[in-house]
Amino acid sequence: MKVEARTLDFFDRHVTKLMIDKYGFAEMEAIRAFLQSETYQMLIDSELELYKLGPYALFDLWESEKITGDPRNSVYIRAN
Repeated sequence: MKVEARTLDFFDRHVTKLMIDKYGFAEMEAIRAFLQSETYQMLIDSELELYKLGPYALFDLWESEKITGDPRNSVYIRAN
């Protein structure tokens, strides 16, 4: 099963908006950074079911990846 395109679009829009707001990225820079991240690869892996998390949780995974190099350092992953 694949994660639906509209679900990915929802996260693309919301997570990149958070990236823009917090880090001042240009829109294309934010989209590129998100799409090229390990966090995004985890999001599109339907077996992980990260699409069940909200955009703030996905942003936290991306931010953990940016800071520590691994999205699994996010409190949303470690808490499980």
